[in-house]
This record gives sequence, C-alpha cells and structure tokens, in this order.
Amino acid sequence: MPSIQQLRYLVAIADTLNFSRAAEICHVTQPTLSMQLRELELRLDAHLVERTRSRVGLTPTGEEVVCRAREVLAKLGDIREVARHDQTSGLQGTLQMGVVQTVGAYVLSVAMPSIKQDYPGLRIVVREDRLENLPKKLSDGAHDVLLLPCGVDDSEFCSVRLIREPLHLVLPSDHPLAQQETIEPGQLAGETILSMEHGHRIHDQIAALCSDVGAIHAKDYAGNTLDTLRLMVACGMGLTLLPALYVRSDVMRETLVTARPLSSRAPSRDIHMVWRNSSPRQASYNALAELIAKCVAPWAVSTQ
Repeated sequence: MPSIQQLRYLVAIADTLNFSRAAEICHVTQPTLSMQLRELELRLDAHLVERTRSRVGLTPTGEEVVCRAREVLAKLGDIREVARHDQTSGLQGTLQMGVVQTVGAYVLSVAMPSIKQDYPGLRIVVREDRLENLPKKLSDGAHDVLLLPCGVDDSEFCSVRLIREPLHLVLPSDHPLAQQETIEPGQLAGETILSMEHGHRIHDQIAALCSDVGAIHAKDYAGNTLDTLRLMVACGMGLTLLPALYVRSDVMRETLVTARPLSSRAPSRDIHMVWRNSSPRQASYNALAELIAKCVAPWAVSTQ
C-alpha cells in the first residue's frame, strides 16, 4: 500500500504541477520527492504523473488517485483533531488557518488579542493563498479553517459569516469631499473611481454604484491588491472604495489619503470562517467564529 507521505507528495505535485515547488511545500529535496513518486508508481503499478521538459501533468489514473488521496488525507486530519481535542479546555495546540491576502491580516489584527486571552494554549499558523486554491486545501486537510471574503456553497463545508463589512470611500486628503464626515453617493457623480481587477467580488459592486450615481468607473487602471488601490489614490489617479477593516489598518495612518463612509448604498463584502463538516472540533470552531465576529462587529454594516 502507498504511504501517507507518498500521498502527500502526489497531492502537492497535483496542486503545483511543479516538482521544485511541490518539494518546497513538503519540506523535502526534489530528488527525494521524485524518488518517492517513483516508488508510489511502482507500488500501484500505474503511471501517475507525466513529466517533460516543458510541463508536468497528471495521467487520467493519476487524477483518480489524487482525488482519493485528498479524501484519505482529510480523514487523517480529522483523526489528528480527535486525538488532540479536549472538551474541557476547548481549542489548543496548532490551528492551521488558510486566508486570502485581502482578509486575513485585517481580521486577525483585530481579533488576535481576544483569541490569545480566551485560548492561551492555541497557536494559529496562518497561510495566505489564492481564493480558488483554499477550499481544495481545506478539503484535503492542509488547513483546519479558512477566512474568506465569501461563503463556500458546498455541503462538505460549514460556512459562518463573521461580518458584513462596508466599503469606505478612500480619496486624497486635499480632495473637497475629504472635508465631510460622510459622503452622499450622488456626490460621486463625475468622479473617477478605481477598483480591483475584474473577477474580484467587490469589482462588480463598485461598477454598479458608478453606473447608478454617474461616476466614471476607471477601466484603464485596476489594482490587484488593496495596497495598490490606496497608492493609486495617493498618486491622484482617482478615488476608490476599500473594506472598513483595511481602512482601519492601513488608511487611517496615512497622510496623503483619507477615508469617509458613504451615507447610504455602500458596497459591502461578507467575511466567512469555513471548516469541514466532518471535523470533530465543529463546536470549538463555532465558538471561535463567534469570538472573532464579536471582535470585528464595530466595523460591520450599520443596521440602523
């Protein structure tokens, strides 16, 4: 039978389609990874990976094996959680948390002091990744929980909303609108509004707002990070709308730009904590989600 480590190596190759990066993820040398893959293929008497000078790919058999390997690794992750779970003391040990760049640091910077106070025996290891990669890594047990700017519509996962976070208008500090405490959406008419690249969830909301109020949705310039948009505003290229927790962390300390809430119709995003339904620590994860939600509540969309 294949070893667990060999299955981990195969999944890493499938995720990266690159032997060097897979070896780095698995903390082994590339020759060790290649040797273990070869041994796995000999044990299964099957060709799993096609490797040429220009590309790495899975064979049809390899794709089937990888699919089942992910299930095995996820179940092993659950066994690990059962072994370290203590009903009397709640979460402790190491929690592997997958995040996207636009969410993780800003949520955790607010919540971490309370987490440390309530869970002194818990160590959170945070790994940033692309949004499209994280559910798969949660499924195969690489992560215990995720922080995402959206829910995951999959019966395999439990998804809890932590906050509905408004976007605030970010503008140069010397802009006339910066003198106001709040901005009426109609005051954006004729203004150039920058947004994330098409495909980001807040892009479409900003585009719709621009259309409604007569603002100019800039299509020649688009950011791929929140920091990029902030710097573009500082350079005088236009205005933008950025999440409230990011504003708290990275805009309030700025002198070239400032942020103001919209009085109404502000775009927003939902931040979720996600974990596997099969996890034996569901009750503990729910409690952690409730704690984080309480910490970030001051920055949520007002219900008034």
